[in-house]
Amino acid sequence: MSRRDIEDRDDSRHVDRRQWLSALGLAGAVTLAGCSGNGGDGGDGSDGGDGSDGGESLTLPDFPEFGVDDLYGRDVAHTLAERAFEESEYDYSFDGDTMVNPDGDQVEINIYHSAGQETSQLTADFIAQELGQNLGISVTVEAIDGTRFNNEYWTQPEPEGGTDTVNGEEVTWENPTPQNPGPRSVTSNESWDMSIVFGLNTYPLNPLTNSVFFDGANPFYNPVGYYPQFDAQELFSQARQATSTDELREAFVEIFENLAYEQPYITLLFSDDIVGYNPDLEGPIENFSNGWDLPAWYEGESNVSGSYDTVTSARFTTLNPLFNTENGAGEAIERALDPAYTFDEEQEYFPLLYDMSTEDGEVWTFDIRENLQFSEPYGQVTAEDFIYLVQELHQADWAPTAASSSWDGVTVEQTGEFQFQATLESSNILWPKTYDPTLYPIPKDLVQPYVEEEDVEGLQQDEELLELQFAGNLGPFELTEWNRGSGTEYVRNDEYYLRDIDEGPDLFSEGPLFEEASISVVQEQASRLGALETGEADSAAIPPEQYESYNQNDNVTVRQVPTPYNTILSVNQRANGWNAGPGNLFQLVPFRQALAAAISKQDLIDGVYRGLASPHFTWQPRWSEFYPVSDE
Repeated sequence: MSRRDIEDRDDSRHVDRRQWLSALGLAGAVTLAGCSGNGGDGGDGSDGGDGSDGGESLTLPDFPEFGVDDLYGRDVAHTLAERAFEESEYDYSFDGDTMVNPDGDQVEINIYHSAGQETSQLTADFIAQELGQNLGISVTVEAIDGTRFNNEYWTQPEPEGGTDTVNGEEVTWENPTPQNPGPRSVTSNESWDMSIVFGLNTYPLNPLTNSVFFDGANPFYNPVGYYPQFDAQELFSQARQATSTDELREAFVEIFENLAYEQPYITLLFSDDIVGYNPDLEGPIENFSNGWDLPAWYEGESNVSGSYDTVTSARFTTLNPLFNTENGAGEAIERALDPAYTFDEEQEYFPLLYDMSTEDGEVWTFDIRENLQFSEPYGQVTAEDFIYLVQELHQADWAPTAASSSWDGVTVEQTGEFQFQATLESSNILWPKTYDPTLYPIPKDLVQPYVEEEDVEGLQQDEELLELQFAGNLGPFELTEWNRGSGTEYVRNDEYYLRDIDEGPDLFSEGPLFEEASISVVQEQASRLGALETGEADSAAIPPEQYESYNQNDNVTVRQVPTPYNTILSVNQRANGWNAGPGNLFQLVPFRQALAAAISKQDLIDGVYRGLASPHFTWQPRWSEFYPVSDE
């Protein structure tokens, strides 16, 4: 499974973004790196109270748990908001319980949720109610298609780069991406205030991967324009020096504290994927790696027959494996093109296209299977294809591929026809668990003309890449049709390389055990669930509010699958965010804290998610071995 950062929410939360031969792992704290700017707060938080005695009485702990207990409610939210007003150069204030802008008008902002997704709408409605009740903000709830939001609001297809001053130092966006197109002054084409359209990956197998979000102001992925007020780059640099899991866990305590404190995204909750399956389907498990062995799944008898059909609400922006960062499209890609490796139900590395080994965590050897074939005329997959891919695309300034940040600072060298080595800048014993070293094989001869011309647009729009026509025997199915907006269709790949490997379940030797497969994009929740009930679909997401009824339905088997994706409130800290008046209060840490304190996590979990979720405080689920013990 390749690394993808975002998850489009559907009414059940999300239909796993990596439920095909993979699972994982597509946002903190602060001790404000040494400054008492934790609002000048410290201590253990025991006197935090509800803020009713004024701002001076509210002391935040190093790891604040906003939205529960003493850090939830009208008084604490007002206190934190007033701290933000003091920091702002504009005269925002409260008129009684109503937040007003410098003109004396009530603050009015919007929140976007995914269209046709009931849980998303209910969550947005709840947030609007809480912000109205506890901060006196008028919130307009708006539905939007996820693909449109991504293309017009969340990203900037023509990143500009630029320079800005962050924490007193000049920062340059030398390699801007659509997901972080430059300083806060560089915006998407459409303005927006808040969104719950996307959740993000917290990468619990190796939290170092979260550098893609938080390693300074100019990491690969930062659509909201967050500027850390702590020395994030230094802390991530220190974490990369860890030589054991224990050392890495200790190194991340301060990072996770800072993220919990600064709330770059307003953390809300983690919930399992609630997935309904055809009861005759053998294979699905309630495990973080559910789907890693999908080629061995079958219906009824373990022979090749039928079709594996799923439904989702999320359309695909692209199926080009070089540029995709979305979970839904990632699943569609991996029906026809395996990622390099995955993790089994024991969370152990399982090689697909290549194996990886190391003696010191700094130099890694990649051994490519020798039975991998591209479609004609490209021939056999060799180390040369991977070396060219890394050096000429992922490490090229002109090509903002989805894996660009993964290979920054990595030196690659071909050491044999089917072997290459990668040398890291420092040891990383858990490098495979970052998903950074996973590569999709792309023929050198296919991309070389675009490389020579430095033609990004041509590379993005190449039909062979978009239609996965080069995939040969590299995936369980062959893509036969991508109906833009309505889904993908596949037929069984009779030459699938996995049938000839020695590892894995015995049924891999016959896989996949379906003649066909499809992913249908269906916007309406009722239609998706209807397809599941009638057997037209073998898998569909179940919304939390309907969990009990489907759990008792003999025509559906319900699985709760742990996920690394969170439910967050994204607030736009760029120049086209905060459309309620001058300035942008979202840029101020105390104001983001106020938003977090105004929303009851437990009421949201109980009322909308029917108790099928847990509170989210920092960028890691509680079940992760890297969750900071300071929160215990």
